[in-house]
Amino acid sequence: MITISCTKKLFDSSSFIEEQDNELENELYKWHANVFRMAKKNNLIIMNNKTRYCFILFGIKKEHYKNFKEIFLNSLIENLKAEGISENLINNYISNANSMKFIKTYDRSVLGSMTDMVKMTEFMIEDYLPIQEMNIIELNKINNGTPLVKLKKFPNQFMKEALSI
Repeated sequence: MITISCTKKLFDSSSFIEEQDNELENELYKWHANVFRMAKKNNLIIMNNKTRYCFILFGIKKEHYKNFKEIFLNSLIENLKAEGISENLINNYISNANSMKFIKTYDRSVLGSMTDMVKMTEFMIEDYLPIQEMNIIELNKINNGTPLVKLKKFPNQFMKEALSI
């Protein structure tokens, strides 16, 4: 099961229903998400709790929330493939993601890392304007190739390691 910890702002703008957290779940299957405004569009950043691997969905609209699980999984698969992660590892991860639930955010460290990624994206976004696609793989790859002080690792390398275990 995938658990998405949503900010209040995201709960308010989406149709997600808040559930209770089951703390026994593997951290690799827990993500945080927040909505933010950039390039005159509403956007969504989604970050893995354990590895801080993230991707940004640009130009998200209310209708996208209706099939969010599909958008999340397709974007995740696309980004992981672009990182050179084997289809076998990706399929193994996705096979454990049969359902999705939404809870309140609880980890300020992850929220801080998300804020940093959004700030870094602001510096690079002009190279990608105007945005035609929701999921800009190259920009996400650059973000995940940036070392995070909290982890003392690169998110893309840490995600590869975590999926290989």
